[in-house]
Amino acid sequence: MNRTQFLKTLGGAAALAAIVAPLGARPVGYRQAEPFPAWPFPDLTKRLPDPLLIRSVELLRTQGEFLLVVTGQNGERGIAQCNDRMPHLTSLLRGLVLPHFVGKDARDLRQLTDNAYRLNSNYKYAGMPLWNCIGSVEIACWDLIGQTARQPVCQLLGESLRRDYPVYVSDFDRASDPALVFEQMQKKLAVTGATGVKIKVGGRMRNTPDDDARTRRLVPLARKMFGDAITIYADANGSYTAKEGVEIGRLLEDHGVAIFEEPCNFEDEDGLRIVNQALTKLKLAGGEQDTSLYKFQRLAQTGVYDVLQPDLFYNGGLARALQVAKIAEAQGKTIAPHTPKADPLIAPFWHFAAVVPNLYGLQEFVLDPGEATGTWFTPAIRVQNGRMTIPQTPGLGIAYDESIWKSAEKIV
Repeated sequence: MNRTQFLKTLGGAAALAAIVAPLGARPVGYRQAEPFPAWPFPDLTKRLPDPLLIRSVELLRTQGEFLLVVTGQNGERGIAQCNDRMPHLTSLLRGLVLPHFVGKDARDLRQLTDNAYRLNSNYKYAGMPLWNCIGSVEIACWDLIGQTARQPVCQLLGESLRRDYPVYVSDFDRASDPALVFEQMQKKLAVTGATGVKIKVGGRMRNTPDDDARTRRLVPLARKMFGDAITIYADANGSYTAKEGVEIGRLLEDHGVAIFEEPCNFEDEDGLRIVNQALTKLKLAGGEQDTSLYKFQRLAQTGVYDVLQPDLFYNGGLARALQVAKIAEAQGKTIAPHTPKADPLIAPFWHFAAVVPNLYGLQEFVLDPGEATGTWFTPAIRVQNGRMTIPQTPGLGIAYDESIWKSAEKIV
């Protein structure tokens, strides 16, 4: 190689390094704190002096839903309704997760959850599918523990700070004329007494010209229809590039919108950070798709989001959601978990909401108030005067009609 060729090669390497280095660098301000800020869990052996062995964990289908039933050695049961991801995840549940719970002491729940992630190289499957399975079992175990201790789960998690919380109503309709959508939402506001709404902007992971035109008509119309007394949140579900997110974010700010949820693809941290830095009159929220405590710490530390939104099931259960709350609190951030449910899936959120000091704003409620809730469980999931009451009955607070088990089909 002659001198000219050498310099060309060196120059090419330097140019490549200049491109690669920033991509591999940590975001400005990021530092990994070890250990993570910890939620102060009580010692469950003091609440339950005797071992609470898990005799079985079954996934059953009844009433058109999947229910996880954790049974203790003396026949005590803990139950959690599963989300609509579970039908596609049964092999992970059966093969990777259940062996770490069956036959074990439920009082060691935090260690059992960690084992289900860490042992047997299960961590190689890490992400929503694995953590959703673990979280569903963990939540059912909390119900078992609460039922056995004859206490609401929130009393086991820490000091109860609230007995209810305010809600907003939402709608998933991105296709209908905005005026028709708002007419339906006005009916929900009238029935529930809620003081907030959430509108959908963009096209959900895309933004066609038609999507954009609808959004630009929808936002000012929303403020006109609902008036200044109603809080408005907006959810893009990852519809925008950073540039588009800033443009739509400024439109939202001009009309007094308080929350902008997931403007960019949830994996595009740099794009989300750009949007957040450009906007000053609203808060950016997200985290529904995320399942890594390391990522939640980075999202909070580096200005990606102001409000973290872990899903209690996707993220691995109550304990991990409380861990995210502490991570957020340590960075001066707030938390508002993704919980758009109006059936027993809402139950773990009740207990999370009861104990977390940095819970942000209004919480989501999606059931059409004109529809009846299920008759196979109590209490009915209802909002009164804009607020959801947190049950104070044992476990998660849901009681199931015993007749539903007669026709239940065992899935796992």
